[in-house]
Amino acid sequence: MMRALPLALLLSVGVPTAQAHDLQYTVTGGQAVVVRLFYPDNTAFSFESYEIYPRDGKLPVQVGRTDAHGRIAFLPDRAGQWRIRTFSADGHGLDFRLTTDATAGLSGSDKPFYERHARIVVGVALILGLFGLLNLYIRKRKRP
Repeated sequence: MMRALPLALLLSVGVPTAQAHDLQYTVTGGQAVVVRLFYPDNTAFSFESYEIYPRDGKLPVQVGRTDAHGRIAFLPDRAGQWRIRTFSADGHGLDFRLTTDATAGLSGSDKPFYERHARIVVGVALILGLFGLLNLYIRKRKRP
């Protein structure tokens, strides 16, 4: 009984700590706007700063850096006009407005192997099952 007490204390302290370090995520479908920035020679405006402002906003709703392909992605919370400012350390930049009705939708997210390839797995299982049943039927018919 005395040996079980330290183990019970260790488990009661360790389990909540382990759960607190668990990382989870959710993916929600929304209307995404993707802007690609590039130089005249089609070189991407990679890893440069940007700010996105609502029509009459003084504070940006999103700040960050473009990705390796010079893209900015954001989810507008309403339809309307947006101001996008981009700038680099060497003086290049752009300040433009765009109007969105927020019609672009989320098409997918990173999923586990089975969820990504469920149709293929189910199709192969059906084909193998049908051939198995056919094989059993033929073997049973050949027996006298």
